[in-house]
Amino acid sequence: MLVAGGSWYSGYSSAKRAGEAQLAALRQEYAAQALAAEQQYSAKLAEAAEQQQKWYDFAQHQSSKLAQATQTLDAQAALLQKEIPYAIAQDAASGGHCHSGLGADSLRLYRRALGYPD
Repeated sequence: MLVAGGSWYSGYSSAKRAGEAQLAALRQEYAAQALAAEQQYSAKLAEAAEQQQKWYDFAQHQSSKLAQATQTLDAQAALLQKEIPYAIAQDAASGGHCHSGLGADSLRLYRRALGYPD
């Protein structure tokens, strides 16, 4: 009886140790998988942040170019606005020979405003 009880306890202890070892291995595997998933997520997050910064820099550059172009166009429009009275005065001084309401100087100013050479 004592031998049977001892062998039962020995078998129970052995099975318990094997089960605990198996459980520890599963926990270690789970921790390794969780760490790998976290690292993968961090890498994707860093990649997304890099892309976001790239597009932010692109948008900043485009905004700067747009502001510069707008400023140039506003300056050109202001200059043309200042030249309109002069062109009308020159047309009137030339005797008023106008075609469709535009004299030679007005027509020259109009063509320049549209981007054509004088």
